[in-house]
Amino acid sequence: MMEIRRITADEMVQCRKIWTIAFNEREQYGEQEDAKDTLENPPEWTWACVENGAIKGCLVEVQFLMRFDHQNVKMSGIGGVGVLPEARSKGCVKLIFEKLLPEAYEKGVVFSSLTPFSHAFYRQFGYELACVRNKVSIPTNEFAYLKPHGQFVQIFPGDDSSDLNAIHRAYIANLNHGICRDYWADNRAWRNFTNSDPYSTGVFLYLWYNDEGKPKSYIKYQDEKDGDDDRMDVKELAFVDKEGLYGALGFVRNVRSQYDSFTWAMPSFIDPFDFVSDMWAVEQHIIPRDMTRVINVRAALERMRRPAGEGQFVIDVVDPHISANQRRFLVEYAPEGSRVSVTRKDADMKCTVAALSQLVVGCRTLENAFLSKQTGLEAPGDMETLRKVWTLRPQHITEYF
Repeated sequence: MMEIRRITADEMVQCRKIWTIAFNEREQYGEQEDAKDTLENPPEWTWACVENGAIKGCLVEVQFLMRFDHQNVKMSGIGGVGVLPEARSKGCVKLIFEKLLPEAYEKGVVFSSLTPFSHAFYRQFGYELACVRNKVSIPTNEFAYLKPHGQFVQIFPGDDSSDLNAIHRAYIANLNHGICRDYWADNRAWRNFTNSDPYSTGVFLYLWYNDEGKPKSYIKYQDEKDGDDDRMDVKELAFVDKEGLYGALGFVRNVRSQYDSFTWAMPSFIDPFDFVSDMWAVEQHIIPRDMTRVINVRAALERMRRPAGEGQFVIDVVDPHISANQRRFLVEYAPEGSRVSVTRKDADMKCTVAALSQLVVGCRTLENAFLSKQTGLEAPGDMETLRKVWTLRPQHITEYF
């Protein structure tokens, strides 16, 4: 009989051992090994599948605050999904999700996101692709046109992170799935972000201030080598505005004698062809990285952006994992806000929670969703209103978990 529960602090080492096996990692464990910093990975974030007192599988449910249509909402980030080889195909992960999802609803979580090993596997739990990254490679000489101005300041572990946070808050303000890094206690997110010693890791972080001394952007990158190619691999670039974006890119000009190419798994709302004069210089490929799921349909429909003027529509949602979502909802909107209620009226559209998850965060339009081979979307009702409701918005999950 499998028991599904959150772990205790003294069980963290068992989970870490499972992760070393599941992810082909290696780590030393001494006899007196204690759980690592519980602030970094609190045990109550970890779910376990326990059989006869032994943990067979586990996953981490990280508590995030994310941006959604100009507001902050609770999001659970799923990571560290690992099962011992001898316990696989026994439904450990399925059992955890069957308990995790309804509990997340009760705790006020609005969305959940994850990076899948298999998109098809997580679709069964209501997740669907929501964010992609555009991996680009550009010769550093293409940035020679950027004339240096302003000032770059290198950030080291332990340095003040207030300017970094101010830039990041501006960067994610209108960005669905952007993660608020000032959400956790003790500045945990920024301590992690700035903790790399550049001399031993090859990871560098620079803040850029414009000519007026205002912090406008930062760039974090790592030395990488691919054969004879020395790469400047950007881990994160955040900016307040256009001036900040090109101010940070100006750093590439400064190091073009040191690196052959600039690489960046960049958000899809930025066009890399804007950076160069010769479009053939850009090599790119799409990484379909992140999936999302609506946890609380009513809350998401109430808080999502609404069309101008007044209107209403009815949506019939299919969600076998969260019974509170398995409803027909009437959404009434006006300039002052939206109101969502359960109704028996005829539905303008019917969809699975996976299909709804893509529409509600704005990663695709209704017309585009109809082209998907994934089933679960019908819209026999007021198409004129529905087209106004389901619009594209910029997406980018700004954390890795």
